[in-house]
Amino acid sequence: MKKYQCANCGVINKIPDDASLPESSCWSCSQPLNNARKPEGTGETSAAVGLIGGATLGASIGGPVGAIVGGILGALIGKEARGVG
Repeated sequence: MKKYQCANCGVINKIPDDASLPESSCWSCSQPLNNARKPEGTGETSAAVGLIGGATLGASIGGPVGAIVGGILGALIGKEARGVG
């Protein structure tokens, strides 16, 4: 799967490797992805936000062990998240 950012609304779309951009459309605004570009963010910011959020939630529920497990799970989920960066 390749990620492209819609030129119309800015939403990041995932399209299959064998699909071409003119044949694909944005899942949010339904416009063709003719002028789409590669997204600028690599997911590192999303992973950092997930790490902090997961560690905080895990610590409040399970103490130090929960913080470690929650931080790892939050970072893994945040890496594939859309929107933060």
